[in-house]
Amino acid sequence: MYIHIINRLRLSAAGKYYLLLLTCLAFHAAFAQSQPTAFTSIELTPTVAYLRYNGQSARMVRLVFHGGKSYAQAMVYMQFNGLYDSIPLSATDQGIQVFELPLPGPAVQRETQLSVRLTTGGKAYTARCMVAPAPEWKVYLLPHSHVDIGYTNVQEKVMRLHMNNIDEAIKIAQRTKDYPPDARYKWNTEAFWVVDHYLAAADEDKKKAFWEAVKKGWINIDGAYANINTSITDSRQLMQMFHTAVKTARQQGINITTMFQGDVPGASWGLASQADITGIRYFWGAPNADDRIGLSPAWRDRPFYWQSPGKQQLLYWQSEPYSIGYRLKGSKIPNFFTVEDPTPYYTGHPSDNFLNPYLFDYLAALDRKKFPYNMTIMTWAMSDNAPIDPELPDAVKAWNERYTSPRLIITSVKQFFTDFEAAYADKIPVVAGDYTEYWTDGIASAARETGYNRIASETLQQADAIWALRNKPAYPATTIDTAWNNILLFNEHTWGAHNSISHPDDPKAISQWNYKQSFARKGREQSAALLTAATGGQSVADAVDIYNTIADMRTALAIIPADQSKAGDLVRDSQGRKIPSQRLSTGELAVLVQHIAPYSKQRYTIHAGKAYAPVKSRVAGYTLQNDLYKVSLDERTGNISLLERSGVAYNLADSAGLNRYSYLPGDSLEKVQYASPVKIRIKENGPLVVSAVVDATAPGAHSLTSEVRLTAGVDRVEIINTLDKKLVTAKEGVHFAFPFNIAGAQIRYSIPWGSVNAEADQLQYANRNWYAAQRWVDVSNQHYGVTWSTPDAPLFEIGTQTSAGMVGGLHNPAQWISFTEQRPAIFSWVMNNLWHTNFRHAQEGVTTFRYYLTVHHGYDAFTANQTGLANHRPLITAAATGPVKEALPFSIQSDAVYVESIKPAANGNGVIVWVVNTSTEDAAITLKSKNTTQKLYITGTNILEDAGETLSNTVVLPGKGIRMLRVENK
Repeated sequence: MYIHIINRLRLSAAGKYYLLLLTCLAFHAAFAQSQPTAFTSIELTPTVAYLRYNGQSARMVRLVFHGGKSYAQAMVYMQFNGLYDSIPLSATDQGIQVFELPLPGPAVQRETQLSVRLTTGGKAYTARCMVAPAPEWKVYLLPHSHVDIGYTNVQEKVMRLHMNNIDEAIKIAQRTKDYPPDARYKWNTEAFWVVDHYLAAADEDKKKAFWEAVKKGWINIDGAYANINTSITDSRQLMQMFHTAVKTARQQGINITTMFQGDVPGASWGLASQADITGIRYFWGAPNADDRIGLSPAWRDRPFYWQSPGKQQLLYWQSEPYSIGYRLKGSKIPNFFTVEDPTPYYTGHPSDNFLNPYLFDYLAALDRKKFPYNMTIMTWAMSDNAPIDPELPDAVKAWNERYTSPRLIITSVKQFFTDFEAAYADKIPVVAGDYTEYWTDGIASAARETGYNRIASETLQQADAIWALRNKPAYPATTIDTAWNNILLFNEHTWGAHNSISHPDDPKAISQWNYKQSFARKGREQSAALLTAATGGQSVADAVDIYNTIADMRTALAIIPADQSKAGDLVRDSQGRKIPSQRLSTGELAVLVQHIAPYSKQRYTIHAGKAYAPVKSRVAGYTLQNDLYKVSLDERTGNISLLERSGVAYNLADSAGLNRYSYLPGDSLEKVQYASPVKIRIKENGPLVVSAVVDATAPGAHSLTSEVRLTAGVDRVEIINTLDKKLVTAKEGVHFAFPFNIAGAQIRYSIPWGSVNAEADQLQYANRNWYAAQRWVDVSNQHYGVTWSTPDAPLFEIGTQTSAGMVGGLHNPAQWISFTEQRPAIFSWVMNNLWHTNFRHAQEGVTTFRYYLTVHHGYDAFTANQTGLANHRPLITAAATGPVKEALPFSIQSDAVYVESIKPAANGNGVIVWVVNTSTEDAAITLKSKNTTQKLYITGTNILEDAGETLSNTVVLPGKGIRMLRVENK
């Protein structure tokens, strides 16, 4: 403005006068703006801290200046707890906004008033506050970088960054080794995935330096391979999650007992069940701050012994979010998301943007909650996949030199839990229940790959079982471990890029999804190849071997591929007896395998001639029927309108119909759409197998076909839904609904190593908007019910579509359910794209969702688990090789204990068996050698298959307990 006026003035005497005047005015304005603004009032803010002052510990109150800063010399006069004291404030050009005031006298034992009078420049200011008693705190600070396998950048660069952090940590630990003990640097690798790749890339000198750093305590290793969504992993995956770390560390004489779970809110109760087997006894969780975390913040800083259904215990602590360091300092330094190859950043001012005053407020909040301990833990990370903070030791050292409390301790998970348990073991509460995870909904953004991964896990366990029952040499333990790690890493919580929704066409976002997807594809390919290797050998023409890979006598349908059954339609067993069969419309040959023994192989030969069919299934109109079930389809909707089983005098299908497709555009239930119109056709017409196919026009899809199938003599109804999905980038959700007509039903579902009564067996503040089932969901009253299984799609909701209204980050707790009413409707939530980050923005193409329904009388936990295992581990058909019959060399008998899985021992000595007691009471399982000349030698064992306690042939498990056994014939 001034320049504009000057240009219009003529440089006359008057002009020169005005020019001089304007110049003076401008100088005066600039001078006035540069003068500091002095404060106008003061406030006292009490803290829980104690200052190191004049060689003593003095309680600290923050003196806050309002309206400006204090620049001039001042004197502070204090009256507190019957004592008087004064402290001068020096003049300063920078000004004082907050002054940390040390109070006179010892720590107070009751709430006491502080009065302050501040004098400066002839003026006086007064303030008062109440100071409550405060303990002397120890705050353990855990340095780490949150491990997302992707998200911030392509996975190769993420890996390189975390590996570099290990090298930087060793340098910083070396530099600070003579600091006071609490300020000496320690680095926490968080996920063993980082260590695994680091060691694979390191030369011998580097490996030696790494392990020396671990043994010195400079580097801390926790057990979890990655930050896994534990609720969607099955039992073997959940145990395998720790195998690589525990095994690798043991080779160096190191025992791992801890796990750190970052970002993910909630965890599977199965982690507590397997604590004795894995040796993981301490679990620290540091979840996300606010993104889709539901009610889980209520568990922050409420440590407890997490007791499994079998009474094992795992010490669990959910801390404040892992992003504290980023909020305080990481947001003030370069944004590592935008730096292609970030390195550690030195500010030159370690104490800036540190824990003052955040920590005082946090500890005061704990005091208000009557927190019963004087120690707590929090993380220090600069962001997801961020470089190390190299200034932390200096910040901690300076802090502890200034404050006597809270005292900061750079820590590891192991150190913190060791110190905490030593101080408070007898005061920590015991809590039981499933901490149902919140982030599992994201897996339905990749429904096809999720199905691949679930099937791969079961296939790998079937390969293990076949290797064991055949006693086949050269068990490929290392190859199988690699396959397990790929299956695990698909369940790792990072599914894509931070901009996967906002910029899905970004080359980095595409690259990250391709990398993630490859885990499911590799796991699928590897498990299939290992199954082929297990069944392989010199083949016999016109014959197949059929394997039962569970510990239950089975009658089930086996499918022989067309190219393996060219000889004809007649099937005989190894004694030459005819076996019921039927050539299917697909060209495959269906065979009814009756009473095949647990963990055994039977050979069947294919002959020219007509199929043998003494059993009958039939179809009439829209109704299918066999000797057990009668199922009718509604001609208007294609839904199952009738579900009856002999011996149960009810139609278990609700009037809305079972297997109802529903499409939710956006997240509003008012907009829900259903499949229509439909056409029904017969696909298989018996006599062994009958099926009807519903062809439907389905919103959100190019097509939907639903095949409903019955097999004579088989106790289940099969449903095969094949959805050809359209690419839809707008928010959407896809469900198949199963509303049952079962009055007064309780919903139960399987989790790793056990089962949960929905609501009753869940922790308070756990997720109730949706659930993840392992192998089955059961809907029963005391007289009858249905066991429902799906190998492909684990997510389900109870009673209604509780995912409605769930778009985006969902920071509002009101959107989260705190109680689940027991209503007999299961909504299989197969697809969605509701997240705003990380998960996929859309999916398209053909995906299959299979469901199995078994109607029963009153609920029996043992039977439900056997049913689930049978549905997820179908009979395996392979080219005939080796002896005509093969079987496990020992039998397994129990009415309550089921076998979760078996495998050959890695060292070739015997078979490893995982067993689970479904009863709430002690129950036994008996193992007997089938060879009368050999004695069975049974020992307890653990995740590393170490020799344990010698056991008798009858092993008693506590109620709901699990055991890992080694069984050998001697």
